[in-house]
Amino acid sequence: MNKNKLNLFNVLVIAGLLVVSGCSSIKSSIGGGESVKVAKISFSLPQQIKWKQIKSQKQDGKILEEWIPEANKDNSTAPVRIIYQRIPSTKPAKAFLLSVTKPLAKACPDVKASIFKTKSNYKAQESFEVLCSRLGKINFGTASYLTAYSDGQANYLLMSEIKLPVSRKAGLVNPKNEREKRWAKTSAALAKVMKQFNQNTRFCDATGKCQ
Repeated sequence: MNKNKLNLFNVLVIAGLLVVSGCSSIKSSIGGGESVKVAKISFSLPQQIKWKQIKSQKQDGKILEEWIPEANKDNSTAPVRIIYQRIPSTKPAKAFLLSVTKPLAKACPDVKASIFKTKSNYKAQESFEVLCSRLGKINFGTASYLTAYSDGQANYLLMSEIKLPVSRKAGLVNPKNEREKRWAKTSAALAKVMKQFNQNTRFCDATGKCQ
């Protein structure tokens, strides 16, 4: 893999293979000994952007799907992307997110993380905002919104990633020219949209009840 194209997706792959669709049904076992039920992470891609799906994989209970703006050729040129991942795991949602974000401490010179809340009242969930000043040796930082749900059999991860101009301190962008000013303005608007997107997710059970 080209090290110059390192991004948060590559970091997250350490945790497992990614996955699913805008309003997707995922079969999982809810609770020990119970029959297999259908759990659904419900979300709708932000309508402010026209999206295209560039990745869809399913293997051994692991699922991955990725979306980028329709106008971009691939994720190396996209200013924003969405990734959904299902990983078989018994880890609680918070422990899972901590394990996923831990590699950023090495990949970024400066990292700032905070917790945010979704509108879901499902208890086994956690959401982090993670700001990275510069990702590896490439010429951008990132703002990432990660939401994880756990049902005791798997973790369901929804990640929105926005590219930011490089900065010395995570989240404190100081544009050096007009190009970076435009970039900073665009990325700030995208960050607001994508955080709201993550906040609007729901966890639904086999009866159709969403929390």
